[in-house]
Amino acid sequence: MTCKLRNMTTIYLLKKDRILLLYRQGGKVVSDVWTGSAGGHFEEFELNDAMACVLREMNEELALREDDIRNLALRYVTLRRTKGEIRQNCYFFAMLRDGVSDDIYRCSN
Repeated sequence: MTCKLRNMTTIYLLKKDRILLLYRQGGKVVSDVWTGSAGGHFEEFELNDAMACVLREMNEELALREDDIRNLALRYVTLRRTKGEIRQNCYFFAMLRDGVSDDIYRCSN
């Protein structure tokens, strides 16, 4: 059996005692649901830089930049073998900075 490696990142954003939610629409895997995270697949140039990937995905999906968050930390790395591939996911957590709107619905993705 051949197994391909799929690298992904996920970020959970917190504000005070809340986890912010993202309403996903039109996704291939998850669609029309509220989820507590944003993220996606590594680009080739990010294969050895999970933080670069999660920051890019956060910007693409939420229009947030690195200076909009604080205490960005990698908390978990998981591996799962499914559908002929090994899926590695790096889970990051960060706090939304004071003064940054928690209305993340503003993005069309």
